[in-house]
Amino acid sequence: MENKPSQVKTNRALYLVVVGILVVVSLVIGLTAAFTANKAPTVTPEPDQNEGQTPTPDQNQGDGGSEDATPEQTPTVFLAPMDGVVSKYHDSAAPVYSITMNDWRVHQGIDIAANLGDAVKATAKGTVKSVSKDAFMGYCVTIDHGNGVVSIYKNLAEQLVDGVAVGSELEAGEVFAAVGESASIESADSPHLHFEMEVDGKQVDPLSYISEESYEASLNGDKSYES
Repeated sequence: MENKPSQVKTNRALYLVVVGILVVVSLVIGLTAAFTANKAPTVTPEPDQNEGQTPTPDQNQGDGGSEDATPEQTPTVFLAPMDGVVSKYHDSAAPVYSITMNDWRVHQGIDIAANLGDAVKATAKGTVKSVSKDAFMGYCVTIDHGNGVVSIYKNLAEQLVDGVAVGSELEAGEVFAAVGESASIESADSPHLHFEMEVDGKQVDPLSYISEESYEASLNGDKSYES
């Protein structure tokens, strides 16, 4: 019985030590949390610069644009350059027979049978890039449609529509020339428009660009033409 007070004192001391340790740990955790919170940066939201302002019109929606406006994109729809029937197709690999030259040669374009003087139209909106006379393909007009796409019209009549010249802006479907018979190397063929297209300087098949609707309406009908 004499050891009982001593044991009580020992237990009380251990209890106080444990409590002290818990207090110290709690203080350390609290101080650490407070220190971390103080270090966290305060982010002040920036005011919306457009708040309360009238939206600015899109530069490409008829407001005249500006020097920084996005360049006009290549038209997504191309029209048949005239009414007629495709009499000779594009073929850059397998030569086709030339009645005029009596030989076989590749055909970089399509021929559209027509009557002399029939109207020739711009396949899409663009700018007249060149007007020339080729020794073999006669009177030619090249229209630039942007983004490396050009259309080329050959075997035209000499006289263009009044006012059409290099630099003229044409709308899709706008008449600018007429079918002629100026191409010497195709002179034995019936009257026709020789029509080509290029993308980034490379020949492409025009029929892969002309819309199906325009093809059906302008190039796929049963028509007869004068010789």
